[in-house]
Amino acid sequence: MRISFLSACVLLAIAGALFADQRTPPPGVKFEVVSVRVLSAKEAADRSPDFIGPNVAVRLRLSCAERGLYLYTWGDVVPVGYRVKWTERGVLWPHGMKGDDERPVSPGIKKLDALVPGKWLLLSGHNRPAIEWEELDSTSYHGEKHGFTIFIKDREKDEPTEIMTEPYVVPSDSP
Repeated sequence: MRISFLSACVLLAIAGALFADQRTPPPGVKFEVVSVRVLSAKEAADRSPDFIGPNVAVRLRLSCAERGLYLYTWGDVVPVGYRVKWTERGVLWPHGMKGDDERPVSPGIKKLDALVPGKWLLLSGHNRPAIEWEELDSTSYHGEKHGFTIFIKDREKDEPTEIMTEPYVVPSDSP
């Protein structure tokens, strides 16, 4: 069976649209970047004493208006996921240690679970409608557009969905 070039392009566009929708939070759920700031040298050293580089604090907020949702975490209330990069080719995810290539497909929740087994926690729309936390980035990537992803699900038995923030521009360490 041969598929014409136009048919292949249409199929790719539809698949891309469906995949993009999976990254958009469901109705009533908001995942956003609240602020981005460069840390002082002391703050950066205090937050990552084992290695040099992370010197940008990115404040994130996950909220669910009237409903609850489950979030994937490694033990505390902070969700886990990936830092992503926006390029002219689209969104890229890391696929390994530094130096390994980035790909336009998420490594998925199984790769996170392989590092440290995680668990699902209920974020209630009534008792705790929102949480905020900080992730670290680095000015060595200044000018790039980055964002973060996390994994959520509506009900405990549902399949996980990866959602992402809108991009932010990584700042420079010079004023």
